[in-house]
Amino acid sequence: MRHPQNNTSVSGKQKQAGSVISFYIISNIIRSFHQIFLVMRKIILTIFLVIVLMAISQRTVAQDRGFGVGAAIGGPEGLSIKSWLGETSAISGLITFTISENTSSYYTHLDYLNHKFYDDLDWDFGRMFYYYGGGVGFEWLEWVDDTTVFLRLPSGFGFNFDDVPVDLFLELAPTFDVNPEFAFYFNGNFGFRFYLN
Repeated sequence: MRHPQNNTSVSGKQKQAGSVISFYIISNIIRSFHQIFLVMRKIILTIFLVIVLMAISQRTVAQDRGFGVGAAIGGPEGLSIKSWLGETSAISGLITFTISENTSSYYTHLDYLNHKFYDDLDWDFGRMFYYYGGGVGFEWLEWVDDTTVFLRLPSGFGFNFDDVPVDLFLELAPTFDVNPEFAFYFNGNFGFRFYLN
């Protein structure tokens, strides 16, 4: 005598499997939104900092320049900003980020710089300068779930064009990781900025 298949048991297993799949999908969606939130929070804080620097540069203009934004390539590469505070002092920074599943990242640093212009060169098309300073930054990497805090000692050369509100720069920065563990290395960048005021 053949026994009828237990449809109730099969249906229960299907419901259980469906619940597991639904939970997995929902948890992945929540995790993705959490990743985006973490990066967006850092971006919003950085945008706030940029707005503050723009407000400062409106009050103090050096070399007919206030706030500049551009790009830098090297280590790392990203959005480069600079705000002049006086004739020879400025604040500069770099921002870069990625948003992707399990590999999101965010990097930023901010430096205070002093400048020395080579006025004896007497070039008609612009002014060359060197600069040095100190700064701080942090980097967040999702795949290791860690944030690194570091100190920088940047120095480099730059050139301000007279006819266009653009500068070029070449920079090298000894860098010291101070948290979560100590490390020492060099970062270097080449880039440009376009000045908005």
